[in-house]
Amino acid sequence: MDNFKNVLISNDLNALKNIDKIDIHNHSVSSCTKKYLIDHGINIFNDKIDDIQSLINFSRKYLTPLQLDEEGLAMLLNGNFENCIDTGVKYVSTEIDYKNCIRTFNSDVDKFIEFLKSFKYNNLKIFWDLGISRDSYKEEYKNIIIKLLNTKFFSGIDLTSTENSIPNSQFKEFYDLANSLNMVTKVHAGEQLGANYIYDCIKDFNPKQIQHGIHIVEDEKVMQLAKEKGIVFNVCPTSNIVLGYAKSIKEHPIKKMVEYGLKVTIATDDLLFFDSNINDEYIKLYKEGTLSVEQLDDIRLFGLSLFENN
Repeated sequence: MDNFKNVLISNDLNALKNIDKIDIHNHSVSSCTKKYLIDHGINIFNDKIDDIQSLINFSRKYLTPLQLDEEGLAMLLNGNFENCIDTGVKYVSTEIDYKNCIRTFNSDVDKFIEFLKSFKYNNLKIFWDLGISRDSYKEEYKNIIIKLLNTKFFSGIDLTSTENSIPNSQFKEFYDLANSLNMVTKVHAGEQLGANYIYDCIKDFNPKQIQHGIHIVEDEKVMQLAKEKGIVFNVCPTSNIVLGYAKSIKEHPIKKMVEYGLKVTIATDDLLFFDSNINDEYIKLYKEGTLSVEQLDDIRLFGLSLFENN
C-alpha cells in the first residue's frame, strides 16, 4: 500500500509500471498504441473519435483490414500484450470477437484456438473472452459461437457494441451455456443506456461482470440488486468521457459506485482509441480527487484477488 500510495502521489509513471495491476475490460484488437502501429508501417491519421459512430468508422477503416490474415491479427494482439507488460498489467482479460474465427481462419475453430494459445509471456497471464458484437450478429453465426463456447478454451463471454441494438433474447442461449460452463459472463450495459437496461441484462443473462455500467447510479434499486449479486463492474473512465457518456473524470460515476459498495475494477477499454493506459487511468482518478489513494489501492488489490484467490 505505502509503495503504491507514494508512487501515485508523486506521479511516478516509471515506478507505477512496476506495481501489479489487472485490466479486465480490454478489447484485444484495439488496445495497442498508435505509435506501435506507425512503427509497424501502418499509416494512422488523426481521425477524431468523439462518439460511438466515429469509433466504429475508425475501426472499420484501420483495424478491419488488418484482421483479414493471421499476420495482421497477430501484430495487433502483440501490440496489446506488449503494452500490458510495459504498464504493469499482470492479468489481462481480453475480448476477441467470434468473427475473427470466421474471417481470419475460415471458420476453422481448432486453428483459431491454437493461434490464440500461441500468445504466451513470462510476465503476463492472458484470459480470453469470446466477444459477440450485437451490431453485426446474424442467426447464421449461432452454431459457430456455440462451438467456440463448447471448446472450454475461453474464460469468459462478452456482449459488445451498441446496447440493445438487437433484443437480449437473441443472445440468451449463449449466456445460459456460458453460465453452465462456469465462464465469466460479461455484458456491455449501462454505458450508452440507463439503469433499466442494466436491470434487463442482469435478469436476462445473470452476468458475473458488467462492462462499464456507469448509469447504474441513476437507480438505487438496481445498485442494490447488483450489490447483492456481487456483480463486478469493469469501468473505463477515459473511454466514457471521450464518447460523451460521462462529463469528466472529477464527476465520473465511479465515485458513487465505489461509495455505494459496488465491486469495481479500473480498465482501459480500447487504448488505441482513447490513448489512456491503465496507469493513466489511476493517476487521473487520483489527481482529480475522484477517488482517494486508499480507494484506488483497494480497487487494484481487489482486481488482483479475482485471479490470485481463485
